[in-house]
Amino acid sequence: MPELNFSVDKPEYTYITTPDEANRALEELEKEPILGVDVESTGTEPYTEKLLLVQVGSETKSYIFDARKLDLKDLPRFKALLENPKTIKLTHNGKFDYKMIKAQTGVAMDNLYDSMLAEGILTAGLGSGLYSLKGLVKQYLDLTLKKDVRETFEGYTGKVTEEQLIYSALDTLVLFPVFREQFRKLQKENLTNVAKLEFATTRVVGDMELKGVYVDIEKWREIIDGLGKKRDEFAKQFQDVVRPFYDNGNQTDLFGDPVDAINMNSPSQLLDLFNNRLGIEISSTGASVLEKINHPVAKVLSQYRGYEKLISAFGEKLLSQINSVTHRLHPDFMQLGAATGRFSCKNPNLQQIPRNSEEAPFRECFNPAPGYKLVTADYSSFEMRILADLSGDANMIKALTEGLDIHSYTASLMFDKPYSSDFKKLYPDLRQIAKPIGFGLMYGMGPMGLSGQIGTTPDQAEDYIEKYFKSYPSVRDFLDKMARDAVRQGWSSTPGGRKRWYNKPSKTDPEYRKKMSNIERQAKNHPIQGTNADAVKYALVFLSNRLKKEGVDGAITHTVHDEIVCEIREDQAEDWAHIQSQEMVRAGELFIKKVPVISEPFVGDVWEH
Repeated sequence: MPELNFSVDKPEYTYITTPDEANRALEELEKEPILGVDVESTGTEPYTEKLLLVQVGSETKSYIFDARKLDLKDLPRFKALLENPKTIKLTHNGKFDYKMIKAQTGVAMDNLYDSMLAEGILTAGLGSGLYSLKGLVKQYLDLTLKKDVRETFEGYTGKVTEEQLIYSALDTLVLFPVFREQFRKLQKENLTNVAKLEFATTRVVGDMELKGVYVDIEKWREIIDGLGKKRDEFAKQFQDVVRPFYDNGNQTDLFGDPVDAINMNSPSQLLDLFNNRLGIEISSTGASVLEKINHPVAKVLSQYRGYEKLISAFGEKLLSQINSVTHRLHPDFMQLGAATGRFSCKNPNLQQIPRNSEEAPFRECFNPAPGYKLVTADYSSFEMRILADLSGDANMIKALTEGLDIHSYTASLMFDKPYSSDFKKLYPDLRQIAKPIGFGLMYGMGPMGLSGQIGTTPDQAEDYIEKYFKSYPSVRDFLDKMARDAVRQGWSSTPGGRKRWYNKPSKTDPEYRKKMSNIERQAKNHPIQGTNADAVKYALVFLSNRLKKEGVDGAITHTVHDEIVCEIREDQAEDWAHIQSQEMVRAGELFIKKVPVISEPFVGDVWEH
């Protein structure tokens, strides 16, 4: 275990409540090249909760600033210290500290190191990515932190106790030995550049979450009401169709309306309906099962469920998350939401908001503030371009370089048809077969998965996959190599150096084959999706820097997969659209050299692309 430069039982700290005390502490802290930073607050929401303490410490001592007794906004040296790009700020879940400090003091902390993200980088594929400081301290220092003290800060209004001060001090002091241990591992695994990217992205994501996105509540509710009417229509149709199969089919309620024959949300009653009354043997009423049943009851039930799912996912639950102070949504973006390095999102999950459709145009409800525009840009066929570049396949490179419709071109190769600009009209069925193969193989999909997608037999699907690989022979070689290397090494890597590890099963494991196939599938996808994630994160950092450099009145509001959305003042939006496209292309070109990177911007009053 590493040597500690502090006492666990009696850590050295100074509790600061006056400007004179603060300036003396800041004078000492300004001499330190590395600082530990942590905050205590009444809750986790930066706009509605209260900042209580800000701890800034060296390896041996923690200085605890009482944010209730000090106006930290009026301490220029406090701002200069935390915003100094030359001083490293050690944090754990630094995005939270960054947001709370910025929202309540106006200080934008710079040059962060986040021990939670660092551990996520070091264990991608093996752990959850959400590591507690208590867990890391136990792992690296063999110490047990008493984290139950944290709960005493929730809604706290009283005098700070010694127990709370000791707890707060330790939260900065333990960061130093954890940092040293993690940094050795990052260097050993050649992951320091990946870590730097994640830490730079943290500030951008913090700003993005603080900005949030506006939602038109009235329009949102109109959409939900419309979906509710459609759902109720299908519920009525369902009951009308199944009523003859039940003895209570002619019963009416007090108003003379027919009563429901069964509860259509009850799996057991639905199984009874299909198996015992309709004579259709099924083991479950899942969507994949219902899709294969050619019966009006199955079709109406599926349509009902589609509307019910939209309403439950995007109804009042989402609107309830609109912030009472800013009147905007502030989703939580998790930088290491997937083992590939890709973002995930929650509260609410913007990744689930569907593309606009006539019945559910939810994205039209995401609007800019008055006098502003939304600038949206994504990467065109980005993962396909990554695959072409990494595999070096001549046919795929030709198609993407010449700007051909990649799915039509793939179908022309697979089925020996001449490629033309109107191929999509001439052979829509062939293109529709080629399209899911291209995407599916990047995710390690096999014949069974493909057959379900295109409605054919596994044997036929296997034949299609073989045709695809004959069209793009280097793609097969690349994917197979990724799978072999991962099995041999126990990890896979992106060109940017982001690693993903795999738990290899014992050969005596009864599920050995299944688990090994899963490793091979993930290893084929990781370099592609991971490169996508790396490029998007570089783009976010580039865009954040350009917003500041150009003095643009605007902000990044959200990102979904390979799409980035900014809210920009109306008279600057068109110029910014070109900058946003340029910077996204620049980020993509860090990794993609053999085919062009394309990002087309869209300026408007709604989030759509």
